[in-house]
Amino acid sequence: MTIYNILNGVLIACLATPALLLLLVRSDSSGTVRSTLSRWLKRVSGHSDLSALEWWHVTAVVAAGWAAIVGYNLLTGLYNCSGPGHESDIIGFLNQGRALWAGTNPFNVPDCGITIEEPDGLAAVVINAIGSLGGVTGIAAIWGAISVSIVPLTWLAAGPDRRYLTVYVTLLPLYFPLVASQIDGASNALVPATVLLTLVLAKRREVGATSLAGFLATQRFPTMFPIFGLSGSLRRRFVAAFAAVAVFAAGTALCFVVWGQEFLGPVFLNQIARHSFSLNFWGIFLLQNWLPAGDALPIAQALITVVLVLVVFFTVRSPLRAAAIVLVGVALLTQYLSFNILVWILPAALVGVRPRWWLWGISVVGTTNYNLVLGVIAWQQGIYWPTELLDVVLTVFLIFLFIDLWRIELADHAPRPPGTPSAGPGPGSPKPPTTS
Repeated sequence: MTIYNILNGVLIACLATPALLLLLVRSDSSGTVRSTLSRWLKRVSGHSDLSALEWWHVTAVVAAGWAAIVGYNLLTGLYNCSGPGHESDIIGFLNQGRALWAGTNPFNVPDCGITIEEPDGLAAVVINAIGSLGGVTGIAAIWGAISVSIVPLTWLAAGPDRRYLTVYVTLLPLYFPLVASQIDGASNALVPATVLLTLVLAKRREVGATSLAGFLATQRFPTMFPIFGLSGSLRRRFVAAFAAVAVFAAGTALCFVVWGQEFLGPVFLNQIARHSFSLNFWGIFLLQNWLPAGDALPIAQALITVVLVLVVFFTVRSPLRAAAIVLVGVALLTQYLSFNILVWILPAALVGVRPRWWLWGISVVGTTNYNLVLGVIAWQQGIYWPTELLDVVLTVFLIFLFIDLWRIELADHAPRPPGTPSAGPGPGSPKPPTTS
């Protein structure tokens, strides 16, 4: 147990507690919790509610917190190589960006005295190339900007209840501690940022939004699943879906033509078969060596994922719900659900009240498991049953979140008396979304 683990635990508790208070306020029928919180807000800010809050207030606070943590890491050399053979993610990103400028292979780069395979695709290569102009600080800054962009994108995508939802998303432990504590967490933030950006841009330019998303999805190919799924809820759904697939395919083909198998292996094949650890039920199979050998499991997972995406494409009415359903489905199916990948499911917070409760539970369980139970008790002390128990709990939470997302969608399909508002199709469709 290091000081880093302790500080991370304190930060998680400091975020999870007010997030829980927000949930309690919204579910407090008697108003007791709401009135208590209103008095506290009045004493601290001069306002009894969030009506005076603007998007840039929250963005500034998140950016300042991120700058403080990352700045400390930069100044104290925590991003530097700790020794030969101990690679640093941010050094790998830096060398990937420099490799593009030098015309060398950006998917096989030096990192702290060894050569590593860099699994981030074309969009990440371009982002790292821009960031590399500023060295390690430039890499941290450009991915930090992408991470912080989730705040204004949530504000724009959230609808009329944007103040409450933006603050809630910001407080979730699977957001800020993840993107600020490690560069790999910040790079994974591009997935929910891409989904939210697509939802926002699709209100005006559906095909343009999915085309940009297709390029950003070249960073991590699973991003294409929610993008394709949400395209089915747009007015020009077939054109929008084709545009996303075409841009993604063009970027992938370009990389394959230039770098061939040296690109295909790290970015696609090795990720499909990755068996490091997992925070869902697959983690138990990995710890017990129960995963079957061969290609049968990845093929089955791929087929189920494709079926899920197609069902969502043709049946779900809301782009927001479509993306959330696919993202949670991917989190259940993958045998490599790392703590960083949990940030992908952030858009589910905008769908409804019950999903926000499940997300809070997923945040607390996932962060506790990764930072303490798996990272300390299992890997350092060799005691595995606590992390296996939390793997089961997280899987149950994901299943209930998945079910509730579908229930909200099916409720929107149910016939209603004339004049009764529906749940709404979400951004990019004729009717505005409902977020309460």
